[in-house]
Amino acid sequence: MLAPYVWRCGGEHFADLYSLMMSPNHADIGVGTGYFLDRCGYLPGEVRIGLFDLQQNCLDYTAARIDRFEPETYRCNALEPIKTTAAQFDSIALGGLLHCIPGDMTQKGVVFDSIKPLMKPGAKVFGYTILNQGIHKTMLSRLVYFLLHQLRVINGAQDSAQQLKTELSKRYKVVEVRTVGCIALFAAHSPV
Repeated sequence: MLAPYVWRCGGEHFADLYSLMMSPNHADIGVGTGYFLDRCGYLPGEVRIGLFDLQQNCLDYTAARIDRFEPETYRCNALEPIKTTAAQFDSIALGGLLHCIPGDMTQKGVVFDSIKPLMKPGAKVFGYTILNQGIHKTMLSRLVYFLLHQLRVINGAQDSAQQLKTELSKRYKVVEVRTVGCIALFAAHSPV
């Protein structure tokens, strides 16, 4: 995991965010490897988990990793309104998705609109993203960011915590954005 060494944000920050925000009726958008879902505090039968991703290989990998929870899987593009017959969720995580989306934070903010159909009234949205502006970067973080950007793994040369907070505040009344190293950890609820 690059987070503690490159981005200077230890895994405990992400785990704490999931522990505080994940409900027993949860969706992950942009599932990655399912690392934090695999370590959630719920037992099988105590939690409903929906997995949403554009990449079938990510859905398959994460679904297999957390198969004890019998996750629901949905292939979709988070930049378009998500249409599904699935029941809505009480919490939605966008872990590591925003820094993968091309464009500035205004363009990435479309994701917050796309997930609205998935959210029950009172649902919480939370996640984390790599920042490139308004933070202290080490030589290592600069190098890794440059390489990952060149490989088109991450995007967001202009991404800052303030821009993220602005986009969230356009859509939610309660917004928290906290920066640890090069990472913004965020949570929001109560749609505007």
